[in-house]
Formats: sequence, structure tokens, C-alpha cells
Amino acid sequence: MLQLSRQNLRTIAAANIRAARLRTRAIEDAKFRARQAQGKVRRFVQINFHKQETLAALELRRGECNRCGACCEILFKCPFLKKHDDGSSTCGIYEDRPDQCRLFPINQRDLTEVRGSCSYYFIESRQ
Repeated sequence: MLQLSRQNLRTIAAANIRAARLRTRAIEDAKFRARQAQGKVRRFVQINFHKQETLAALELRRGECNRCGACCEILFKCPFLKKHDDGSSTCGIYEDRPDQCRLFPINQRDLTEVRGSCSYYFIESRQ
């Protein structure tokens, strides 16, 4: 029968813990990506088919773009995103960018889909 030393047991336990953390991180990343994909579809539908609701939601948005580029990297990096050495970003088609880009973020929920420091924020509705 194979006997394991305490050191071997500790090593195996540590490896199992690391593997569990990696699995947890992979699951959380997959959930985040799924939220991002759902958000892209939601924004497309909202912008193209619910224009009045979109305009009403945008009235609650405050702040200005800080050019972090986080919104241009939801699910994938936009091919028109230009990153600069100072950490800022610019859009290669800024004047002709699609409405999904032009209007981001539409509401507070959109900000949970970016990994970055978006400077937009939303106020409460005045109803």
C-alpha cells in the first residue's frame, strides 16, 4: 500500500486548492463574458428598436468619456481602437462610429460589463 508523507499530502492539498481557484476564476470569467454578450445584444435591440426609451435613459447619464477604451473591449478588442503610450485611447472611425459605440453606456447596468475605469455615471430618475 502506498503511504504518503505529510509533506506530500500538503503538496497535493495545495495543488487541489490552486486548481479549484483556477476553475472558479474560469467560471467567473465565463459568466462575465456571457453578461457582456447579453449586454451587446440588449444594447443593439434597445438602440435600434426602442429609441425613445434609449433617449430617456441617456438623460440620466452624466460625465464625459475619459478615453479608457474599456467599452471598446467588451468581448473583443475593436479593430478601430487605438491605444496610446499615455494610457488613453482613440477611435479610428470616431466621426462614423456606430450608435452602439456612440451611445455607450445607456444605463448603469452597462458599466458592470466593462473592465476599466469608465467615468460615466447615472443619476436617479426624477419621477
